[in-house]
Amino acid sequence: MKAGQRSRTADGAAALRASHTLYAKEPLFSDPYALALTSSGWQRIIRHPLLHRFTLPRRLNPVGLLIGQVVGRARYAEDQLELAIKDGVKQFVLVGAGLDSFVLRRGHDFPELQVFEVDHPDTQAGKKSQLARLGVIPNNVEFVPINFEQESIAHALDRSTYKREQIGFFSWLGTTHYLEPQTTLNTLKAIAEFAAVGSEVVFDYSIPYQRLKGFERLGSYALSHFTDSMSEPLIGQFIPEMLHQTLDLMGYEVLEDLSGSEQDARYFQQRTDHVRATAATHLIHIRLKASNK
Repeated sequence: MKAGQRSRTADGAAALRASHTLYAKEPLFSDPYALALTSSGWQRIIRHPLLHRFTLPRRLNPVGLLIGQVVGRARYAEDQLELAIKDGVKQFVLVGAGLDSFVLRRGHDFPELQVFEVDHPDTQAGKKSQLARLGVIPNNVEFVPINFEQESIAHALDRSTYKREQIGFFSWLGTTHYLEPQTTLNTLKAIAEFAAVGSEVVFDYSIPYQRLKGFERLGSYALSHFTDSMSEPLIGQFIPEMLHQTLDLMGYEVLEDLSGSEQDARYFQQRTDHVRATAATHLIHIRLKASNK
């Protein structure tokens, strides 16, 4: 992203959540705040009686894959978070929070949950400005600024009220694709070194486009050029088997790693609106093992 401005891809993700919430017959993930959080340009498109159709899924069109990626990862992360809360987790870290609206949508459901939004200060500045205009900045959220390329998440959270001795749940969505792979691994290693045993992480990651076929491969290639034009190139990719080995050495156990087809089977199988998961992205759920400490 360009210095001095918030993430354009975060704006785009919020726009897709807003479109899905407003126009899907049965939203997989409903986000009533997404429209207010995205940019004025996206708001005009989504509200326009004709232009909004460009944000709707159609056959042989990548929009359905993009929506599936955005709403699928959000639904998956919050499904896992709810299970963790039932097990007693009281700290929720949104890594690269972007324009996520969890604290507005669900904060009242979990009053004992402390939420930490960790993100680039430029993205946070825009978001906090919008929250102020909405008149809603919840008491149980703490904004923690970070530049992932220059600072460890451990150092960033040390400036906050995060309690190292307590188990935490970390959600890291829509970010690793735009980071150098080593930056992603450094962040996961930092979490492993300072978080309590039993802490969990959910994140999504891209696989090499050479592993894709047909329409998916062309779509991934086109998307990479599109995000590059927004100064947010897709540079982070992992081979699943190698990633799992690295995570094991860090002290994590892989609880689940969903491929695109497995995401489809769980969330999109019965849909008729062409919203589906992309084979280009995996969803992974990991937990710190006792042996790590």
